[in-house]
Amino acid sequence: MSKFLKKHAVRIAITLLIMIAAFFIGLMMSPSFSVIVAAISVPVVQMLWFMLARIHRLLDRLLPFEKSEAGRMILQLLVGFIAGGIVTSIGMLVFLLHLPFSNLVGIPLMYSPYLSIIINIALIGQHYFQAWKNNAVKEERIKRENLQMQLQHLKNQIDPHFLFNAFTSLDSLTQTNPTLASEFIRHLSKIYRHALENKDNGVTPLSVELDMLRHYTALQKIRFGDALAIDIDINPSQEDKGVAALSLQMLIDNAIKHNEIHPEHPLYIRVYEEDGYIVVSNNKQIRRQLAPSNKQGLLQLKQMYKLLGEKEVIVKDGDTQFTVSMPML
Repeated sequence: MSKFLKKHAVRIAITLLIMIAAFFIGLMMSPSFSVIVAAISVPVVQMLWFMLARIHRLLDRLLPFEKSEAGRMILQLLVGFIAGGIVTSIGMLVFLLHLPFSNLVGIPLMYSPYLSIIINIALIGQHYFQAWKNNAVKEERIKRENLQMQLQHLKNQIDPHFLFNAFTSLDSLTQTNPTLASEFIRHLSKIYRHALENKDNGVTPLSVELDMLRHYTALQKIRFGDALAIDIDINPSQEDKGVAALSLQMLIDNAIKHNEIHPEHPLYIRVYEEDGYIVVSNNKQIRRQLAPSNKQGLLQLKQMYKLLGEKEVIVKDGDTQFTVSMPML
């Protein structure tokens, strides 16, 4: 019962309001029949609601709100008013035929065009309320996916292997090249600062992501030298677009983690834009012994883009190339 009331709350409320209005109109016209007029208004409202709800669903297919909000609302109200006019014509026919209680039945029918406007406003309001609820749920899911992605990213950043490799490289540099060691520390601190500053962001500007990515790639270049080549080719005009936070670093980190990196067999990673996508591509030279991976980062990235309602993340795992394409937001 409670489920039914919750589902039809607006319909019940509108029916009650119209029934009360019909009661007072009947009271002014014929006090002895005011209750009957109010009662007759109920099936009239239900008939109109049934008809207008179907028109509403038909227009959802022919002219959805997303296509033209103003046009859709005007069309729905106009079509509803015409439909109400047809119902009024039926009411006039009842009067002309002088059927029993025609004066009582005719009163609610005569107001059908105006009732149709009220009902259509309620239907349109329901649409926007439901859209607001759906967006609220969607935003909550995006936040949850983003938090999981951020958590995975932070786990990667404090992963013993990452820290061990970073500090080993740093220890070596402090003895052989103190200037480069200082540069290494600067890049490392920028990466962690970026992670902390953007830990609550689901989507960040591409310019911010690229700035952080340059620090990350510089860090890896210091570590691997000529064994790693990272080419970033993004048109500056596209840098005001958005991408999922920390996604580019995650993809490059995955490429480094899963592939052999050797001066005789360098790992080539390209970051570029193509047809509204940011593409991260690398040549495949899979490590013989891979570190354990649950592949959660890539999975969460795909789920996050799906929730954002944009184009999906495209993953191409070829024989020689591994490519991930993310839509720019």
